[in-house]
This record gives sequence, C-alpha cells and structure tokens, in this order.
Amino acid sequence: METTLKRIWMLFFGTCALWRGTSSIYGRGRQSSRVKNLELLSKGNYKSPPNYEHIDRPTEIECNLYVNSVDSINEVNMDFTVGIVIHLSWVDTRPMANTQMDPFEYLEMDSNHMDKLWTPDIYFPNEKRASFHNVMMPNRMLRFYSNGTIIYTTRLSVTLTCPMDLKKYPFDKQTCSILIESFGYTDDKLSLLWSNHSDAVVVNFGIVLPQFRITDQKYKEFTRVHRITGNHSCLQAEFHLERNIGYYIVQMYVPSMLIVMLSWVSFWLNANSVPGRVSLGVLSVLTISTQSSIVNSSLPRVSYTKAIDIWMATCLVFVFAALIEFAMVNVASRKVPGRRFSLLKLFMSPRDNPAKEEEESYPVAKPTTVDAEGKVSFDNKPAPKDKIVTCAVNLDVASRFVFPLIFGIFNLLYWVYFLNT
Repeated sequence: METTLKRIWMLFFGTCALWRGTSSIYGRGRQSSRVKNLELLSKGNYKSPPNYEHIDRPTEIECNLYVNSVDSINEVNMDFTVGIVIHLSWVDTRPMANTQMDPFEYLEMDSNHMDKLWTPDIYFPNEKRASFHNVMMPNRMLRFYSNGTIIYTTRLSVTLTCPMDLKKYPFDKQTCSILIESFGYTDDKLSLLWSNHSDAVVVNFGIVLPQFRITDQKYKEFTRVHRITGNHSCLQAEFHLERNIGYYIVQMYVPSMLIVMLSWVSFWLNANSVPGRVSLGVLSVLTISTQSSIVNSSLPRVSYTKAIDIWMATCLVFVFAALIEFAMVNVASRKVPGRRFSLLKLFMSPRDNPAKEEEESYPVAKPTTVDAEGKVSFDNKPAPKDKIVTCAVNLDVASRFVFPLIFGIFNLLYWVYFLNT
C-alpha cells in the first residue's frame, strides 16, 4: 500500500515538473518568435495603404466606438466632450511575407513598434480639441494576426461641436454627432465602414448626465465632398439627447411662480398701506428681473425667443401689472370729487387765487330740507368721495380673482404646448 502511494506521488510530481518545463520552453519560444517577427517587420516598408496600387478597390477600414464617458455638454460654447475608445480593423497581407507566424497566432505591438505598419490617417472634422491618454503609458495598441487582419485601438478625449436649437429651452431635444473621416485619402483609396451596425457604437451604461439623457443613437456612412481635395469617406454617430426638466422646475419655474403669487398679496392689503404695497410690488419686480438675468447668464446670446424667456417675461408682466393696479387704486382713493385737472393750476400759487384757496379750505355744507313742522331731513345718498373709495375697493376685489385666473390660463396653455411638442 505504501509502495503504491509513493509511486502515485512520484508520478504526480514528475508530471508537474514536465508541465512546468514544457510551459517554460513554450513561453521562451513564443517570446523569441515575437522578437524575431518584430525584427522581420522592421525590414519591410508598409507606409502606404494595402490596396494603394489597386485603383479599383479601396482599402476598407472597419470602425467601432466605445463611449466611455460624456464629460460635459456646454450650451454657451455649443460643444460636448466625450471620452472614447476607437477600434479600427483592416486587412494587410504584405507583412505576412516577412513573418513566421502560426495559424490563429497574433503579434501584439505597443506604441513603440506600431509605427512600422501603416495606420489610417483618420481625424474628427467637427473636433475643437482632442488629446490622447498617456497614463501610465500611451493608450494605444495594435494587433497583427496571421491572416493579415490588423486591429488598432486607441483611447482619447475629444471636444466636438454640437449646434443647438434653444427655441424650446428647457424643453429642448438636441442631436450631437461624432464625425470620423480620412484626412488625406479620397474614397477611391480608403473607405470607412461601421464594422457592426447593431453594435457599431456602444455607450457605457453607467453614464449619468446631470441635465440630459440619451434617448437614441444612430450611425451612418456617407461621402463628404471637398471642393479641392475631392470626395472623402466619412462615418457619423448621432446621439439624441433630451433635457431633464426636473432641475428647471425646482430652480426656475416654482420660484418665479411663487413670486408672482406673492405680488397678489397686495390686493388684500388696505389701499392706504402705501409703504407695504409699494415695497412688495417693487421687490417682486426686482426679484423676477434678477432671476431672468441669472437664467440667461448660462445661455448663449441668441437672436430668437426661448421658452424660458416667454415664461420669465410673462411673470414680469404679472408682477408689474400688480404694481400698476395698486397705483390706480391709490390714485382713485385719493381723488377729490368735482376737481378737474388743469395745467393752469400747476403754475398758480394759492396767493394768486385766495378765493379758491378759501373755498377749498372751508367747503360749504350741503343744503338740507326743512318741512312745515320744522323737521330737518338729510340726504342719505353716498357722497361722491364714498363712491370713489368703493370703486377702488372693488378694483382690488376684482384683481384677487382676475389675476390668478389669467395666470392659470397662461400656465395651462404654456405647459400643454411645450410638453407636447
């Protein structure tokens, strides 16, 4: 029994030692083959496209995009910044003649060796700024397979133009695009294709945008016509963005709505409360004006009217109308019956017309009626002054209902229109 166990243990350790030695030899052999193939590639000249000599067949470059992050979407500069990983693949059989590779084997080339092979001269036509990532090493890689397939991968951050239509801001929907094109080769020398139309552009599912959400993405292939250099093959990836309205409701719509409602408090105050009603009206107007300036400070100066401009302008009209309503009530409540406005009175002093001054200082009492028995009866009709005060009060009472009604109708039309469109 013990002899059998010893034999089993010896067989096990012998197998492990043999496997380790074989793996070490295979690893050294593979490393030696990689170094040898790199040396063989350095002897060739592959600085032109594979099919450059064949005019009837351009070199086809298949492209994939992985959107790792969307760093910012700027309305003022009308651009957006994305971090992407781009994969390009093509077939180049020329290096196969100078390499010794087994079937299904591939050769990995870092940034120090990939300049030995030709790579597409692509660029982004709508790019403002771009940078490669070099931490800790340049984030570029190239794989050369034994069948001639080459896969080139690089990681970069790009700031691209994104023209925006802000007429419905903040209910707007925008479309931002990534354009990829060959810089030097026309479409008869180099053709760009999406490698897989179902997954040509993959967006990181963990991306959370503060103001937008990606609703759809589309991609297409087309030819851009240049007047001097000719036709160039181009790829386009479109991202359809919809703005999140929640932030704007909390930060803009609700506060401005409350300020408008606050201006209606003056309708419930006494017409003689001049300091309180004036202060309330003026502060409401200034607050709405300040809020409107803050909103527009984060937007470009466009020549058309935006949805938020309509809202802020209407709120300003309502608070200003409340202030004007108080002015009308105050003037009506102070009006003296029978007194007419005259330009001559503006330039005459009381000394110029002492009789008029005495008449205004000591008003004559109204005649009363005395019957045959000597009883005196007084006229019970309200004086003209009382009628004017009643009219001013009625104006306040009517404003308590008219202002909220009109503002409610405006809200109904505003929200129904912009939410549905």
